[in-house]
Amino acid sequence: MPEETSNRQPDSEQTSDKRTEYTTKECEELGLVSNFPAPEPVQCQFCGKTLYYTGIYLWGTIICWSPSPQRCECTEAVEWWKAEDARREKEKAEKKAEEARKRRLERQERLVKSSGMGKRFLQRTFDNFITETDEQRRALAIAKRFADTFPERLEDGRGLYIEGTNGTGKTHLAAAISLHLMQNLRRVIFRTYGDLLDEVKRTYDRDGNGATEYELSQEYRNCDLLIIDDLGKEQCTDWSVSFLYGVINDRYESMMPTIVTTNYDSDGLIKALTPTATGDSQKAKAIVSRLYETSVVLTMAWDDYRNRKAGK
Repeated sequence: MPEETSNRQPDSEQTSDKRTEYTTKECEELGLVSNFPAPEPVQCQFCGKTLYYTGIYLWGTIICWSPSPQRCECTEAVEWWKAEDARREKEKAEKKAEEARKRRLERQERLVKSSGMGKRFLQRTFDNFITETDEQRRALAIAKRFADTFPERLEDGRGLYIEGTNGTGKTHLAAAISLHLMQNLRRVIFRTYGDLLDEVKRTYDRDGNGATEYELSQEYRNCDLLIIDDLGKEQCTDWSVSFLYGVINDRYESMMPTIVTTNYDSDGLIKALTPTATGDSQKAKAIVSRLYETSVVLTMAWDDYRNRKAGK
């Protein structure tokens, strides 16, 4: 014959009380069955009051016990728990902040890796850009303003057209902008024009594996900032200039900012982008027109700093 306590109901079930929590003392008094041994009570370290654990009562049994006993309500205990709760909250917030920092760093690393920036350019920052002249200081100020106001650039679609002679720091400033934006979790693609085209051409040899030409072109079209370095350096074909026109035109229509660095002014770039086989400059003119319309033109024409470093 089963023990009477196994079917005994708590007083609360004989009333309108719908409690589901009972202390170990109440469980003992009511004869409530538990799936687990009841923890032994403890005493308040300040006043000596007996403190009991709490059990959850469901389906006619205690299904679990609280991990810690009740808190004493004496003045000393209340003050101690106030300080302890503050300490735990601070520790929890610090842990959360550290986890967020790690996630941010991991995302930054992924963004840098996917940007296509070479290892050398990862060292190109605003801080180490050479500023010996007013022109150089002006160029740096324009580049920093572009980076600092980038949310506005995503609204108005304004980019940069950085033209000038070799070794003046055009790529340095473009890289510094990229690093600044990626630190703020912006999606940047940084490619030379030749690398951009080579990346697309490689999709033709992948037998269905990896990204397609369409997928790559969508990345170029939709990233927060597209930077095309050394535009006009590669010999153009009808295919390459058509592909470039498609990317630039889509970003133009979507009001997405683009930065190009080039050794050419507008007329020179049109000539450089015109396919030699056909001499048809219509798409080249359209590309340059869109870039000029939507960009701040930054001219960097001074001595090649690499020659100065070499003592030439």
